[in-house]
Amino acid sequence: MSRTNRPGADGPRSRVHRLEFTVDWPPGHTAAYLLPGAEPILVDAGMTGERGRNELIDGLEAHGYVPEDIEHLLLTHSHTDHVGQVRTLLEAGDPTVHAPAGVRERFERGLETVEGATRRNLTEAGVGERYLESAVDRLLDAHRSHRDALPLEAVDVWFDGDDPVRVGDREFDPVYTPGHHVAHHCYGTTLGDERVVFAGDMAIEPFRAAAIHVNFDDGVRDGIAAYLDALERMQRYAFDRVYPGHGPVHERYDEVVERSIADLEDRIDQCVDALEDRSKPATVTRIADAQTDSFSERARVMPELVGALECLEREGEVRSWLEDGVRYYESA
Repeated sequence: MSRTNRPGADGPRSRVHRLEFTVDWPPGHTAAYLLPGAEPILVDAGMTGERGRNELIDGLEAHGYVPEDIEHLLLTHSHTDHVGQVRTLLEAGDPTVHAPAGVRERFERGLETVEGATRRNLTEAGVGERYLESAVDRLLDAHRSHRDALPLEAVDVWFDGDDPVRVGDREFDPVYTPGHHVAHHCYGTTLGDERVVFAGDMAIEPFRAAAIHVNFDDGVRDGIAAYLDALERMQRYAFDRVYPGHGPVHERYDEVVERSIADLEDRIDQCVDALEDRSKPATVTRIADAQTDSFSERARVMPELVGALECLEREGEVRSWLEDGVRYYESA
């Protein structure tokens, strides 16, 4: 090992080092966390690209480490801003990579299958021919980038369920938290006299991560229900400190989870209002156009609207039907 100038470990805060990476969307950064010890653990692996690689090296060096020192890598989910430097770590050393089994299940699906489902679901959402192919291409590029950043053969340990997971000399309690990502997990553990959680893209302060879930692959209609279930599952736990993938480290676990639930419920209520204000049936695209001002915001909102409308339909407040491959909604 080539660690130098290693800081002391005299309390829970000094046991975790935060590494930040630049991203080109709000809030402008993503975070990974280094847990020093006899077998150093990195939770998540930052953003892709040469800039991300340099930020990984510089971040580790600031705490007396180099990439080859990392013995274990624990991943919350497979978005590129959380697995972006997996290859750098593998090229530098031989870390044991731990990841949720749900990632493998999604990655094992052929891209042809993903493409067909994405095109069908975008059409169902009301995306017209003028924009359909570019939307499909954009979403498939996202799938490819995730798979390129995290090759399946790079993962040594796949885990499923909520049984404790042993990572080096530390035990973590996985918490299955889909919604933002279908295979997302948070990890609770004890540091000193604190119960802490490495939350990935959950329990973020001061905003809620988008309900991307599966983008527009099959399962898009389940995104909001899965997210709400995940947040209710998180309420069964108590954590003193949150180490999130974005935003600051904080001690407001309960309040942030409650706020996220309220925010999702607001999204559902917005769909109710959108249908009540219309004299004719609406599509997801029409609702998104009315609620957003930019392409990026519309792309983020549309999967949430699909999931929100599905929740309302399950509750009997909305009805929908397919007409020439497009799904129309009206208040019930």
